[in-house]
Amino acid sequence: MSVTRWVLYTLFAYLGYRVGVWLEVSNLISISPLGNLTSLNRLYLGVVGLLVGFLLVPRLTYWMERRWENGQVWLKRLPPEIPVAITAASGLGLLLAVLLTNLLSQIPGFSAIHSLIIAAVLVSSLSAFAIANRDYFRLARPPAHAPKTRGGKVLDTSVLIDGRIGDVAEMGFLEGPLFVPRQVLRELQQFADASDAQKRAKGRRGLDTLERLKLSVGLEVLDGDESDDPVDDQILAEAKRMGAALVTNDHALAQLSRIYGVKTLSVQALASALRAPLQQGDTLSITIVKEGKEPGQGVGYLEDGTMVVVDDAISFKGKEVGVVITQSIQTQIGRLLFGKLLSEETNRPTSKAER
Repeated sequence: MSVTRWVLYTLFAYLGYRVGVWLEVSNLISISPLGNLTSLNRLYLGVVGLLVGFLLVPRLTYWMERRWENGQVWLKRLPPEIPVAITAASGLGLLLAVLLTNLLSQIPGFSAIHSLIIAAVLVSSLSAFAIANRDYFRLARPPAHAPKTRGGKVLDTSVLIDGRIGDVAEMGFLEGPLFVPRQVLRELQQFADASDAQKRAKGRRGLDTLERLKLSVGLEVLDGDESDDPVDDQILAEAKRMGAALVTNDHALAQLSRIYGVKTLSVQALASALRAPLQQGDTLSITIVKEGKEPGQGVGYLEDGTMVVVDDAISFKGKEVGVVITQSIQTQIGRLLFGKLLSEETNRPTSKAER
């Protein structure tokens, strides 16, 4: 049991005893002596006070502890110079009150009430003056323009147009907070209003991705100061100021962000890392869609966008063919596969993804 509770129990018992004394002096109850020390009535009322304490003290101590904790939290929220200023001003005010009380105590009629009034006026006035000039009580001056870092992730236009970030967020693999600069919104709006059908589709897909992110993890639009600098430079500057990571699929912008010292996340790189590994000798089926750089080469694409260059396959343009992988190259923008046609006698292969 805490010392505070013992003190409060004793206080309630003493109050009960004093009530008994007051009732006896007022002749409201009779005096029933108990030896030469006290009366039974005072003893009974002292016990009553103690019993009342048993009921009230636990609640009272809980209330006092809560008020103390709230007061500590409130003090921690204050700038440190304010408690220092109030403490110094209160100490000076009380010292002056002591000096004035000693001087004025010689005057007839001067009482303790007058001393308390003087002390209250001095403490309150000096504290108000100290708070108004609290900068002089600052122990350590913070930097004049300390940067405010918020963390999170800043999205650029390319990753919103790509759209896959919406799926990543809905599956719970993307943590917020997420931010989109107003310059990015303006670019998406320009794409959505473009006369070119392809650009218009990209812009609308980007705006749809924004709506999905807003519903799944939340999204905040950054109203930063705009300038005549390129949009990419403005986005990077905003991400660095906030201490946030940049989410982009633009390889050039990712390189530039490393120069700026901004952490970069790429959905394209994530998708590449999660692809099923295809090695030399693996077989798959693809559709030849265009001609390669070398004569006779045909080019096809896997479902994840990986380019596959097939020797002597241009004659099969528009058709699905079986291919055996001969080489896999990892480039800065992703993986590039080379292969050759399977012989006609070989059955139509099945890719690892299909298996």
